[in-house]
Amino acid sequence: MDASSFENRIGGQLDVLVADAASAHGEDPQAAGFVVALSGGPDSVALAAAAAAWAERHGRPLVAAHFNHRLRSHDSDRDQMFCEDLCRRLCIPLECGSGDPRAVARQRGRGLEDASRELRHQFLERVRVQHGLAAVATGHHRDDQAETVILRLFRGTGLDGLRGLRPRSGRRIHPLLVVTRAEILTALADSGLSWRDDPSNLDGSNRRSRVRRELLPLVRDIFGEGSELVPARLADLAETDLAHLDALTESAWQLVAAPPLPDHVGASLSVPPLVNLERAVARRVIRRWLREAIAHDLEQIHVDAILDWLAGGQSGTGLDLPGPVRLERVFDQVGIAGAPPPSDHADRWRLRVEPLGEVPSPPQPPRCDQGTWRLICPSDAMEGSLRLRNPRPGDRLEPFGLDGSKKLSDLMQEKRIPTARRAGLLVVEDDAGILWVPEIGQAERTRVLPSTRQAVTISVDRRRQEPGE
Repeated sequence: MDASSFENRIGGQLDVLVADAASAHGEDPQAAGFVVALSGGPDSVALAAAAAAWAERHGRPLVAAHFNHRLRSHDSDRDQMFCEDLCRRLCIPLECGSGDPRAVARQRGRGLEDASRELRHQFLERVRVQHGLAAVATGHHRDDQAETVILRLFRGTGLDGLRGLRPRSGRRIHPLLVVTRAEILTALADSGLSWRDDPSNLDGSNRRSRVRRELLPLVRDIFGEGSELVPARLADLAETDLAHLDALTESAWQLVAAPPLPDHVGASLSVPPLVNLERAVARRVIRRWLREAIAHDLEQIHVDAILDWLAGGQSGTGLDLPGPVRLERVFDQVGIAGAPPPSDHADRWRLRVEPLGEVPSPPQPPRCDQGTWRLICPSDAMEGSLRLRNPRPGDRLEPFGLDGSKKLSDLMQEKRIPTARRAGLLVVEDDAGILWVPEIGQAERTRVLPSTRQAVTISVDRRRQEPGE
């Protein structure tokens, strides 16, 4: 592939990927530009040259970014100087940054490669934001894709992992996935562009280097020339098929996603439609839910455990997962538990009774104003002194419209009060029994009638904490 054909092919990829990245984030796809990650290696040099031609043709903004890891002594500085010279020739502005991944690796107990990648990604994102660009383009190509799929396969990946590197993932784009390393080198030779070699790509001891150096030559020897790229074709097939599964997952998500539960994190899920989904789709919904709410992912065995629990579980039960993460079922919804709600002991609240000058017409229902519960009731409805407490086993209330009493626990169930909150509800009682349970209901004897001449306001509000409490 000559340099002109290469630039046209990569330019076509950039047209699509940059526009997609901009549109996905509410930006103008016709004016969007991007950052090209430039290491000085052949892949990034070829990408920078194609990007420069694309930016000039469309009149779009383009910035190159080089991160100096300072791991190869003077060679790292020579890499940077090479990138500076290349960008001058290509008329691309260059941003340079540096950092020591060894310190990050020590501090966080991570491998040097992971720490280097983290610092580089953070730098590239800072450059993108600083210049207001739509995406960051990296030089990963088709051979990289094959290596990625092989590595993920032997780590035990699921179907999503077989996608390998996606053409676009959020703000990151990979326009060179349609070309091979050999095609890149041919285009560079045709254009007369040079590059810098990183010896660690050939003699490194990490898994990717060993796959490239040891496994792929064996694959070619056994299955023939070109067989080393078969995993990249598998990634293409997986991307096409999984796009359909993604669409099914999105439709299912719209069906089962529900507002957050009190004292829970993120959205909740509606259990009945979730457990009736095809299992493959239900698994993907669960994974999406946990990733979006708490950036957490699980192995399939745990996802299946969630679905089995929900299929046979009851309201008030929970499931502990690695992380640690706790799921809680509240009636027909399941949520991700946040910090446990504080126990709302009655002694943290105070009770007040005040005469009401004029009886409202029509009568007003109980209300909560800035954390204060208020109830208007006839003065003669009260017998003896009022007391405030929390619920007890066996509590009963004679609610409006009911001939007789009903268990408070049953009323909590009907009002769909989560189990974790029930012990902290407040009960207002007098010598004759329960008058009122905020959030649940009031006794029939508190009803304000047209014949009511005198009424009071019962208020329940939180006590102020004393200093030091």
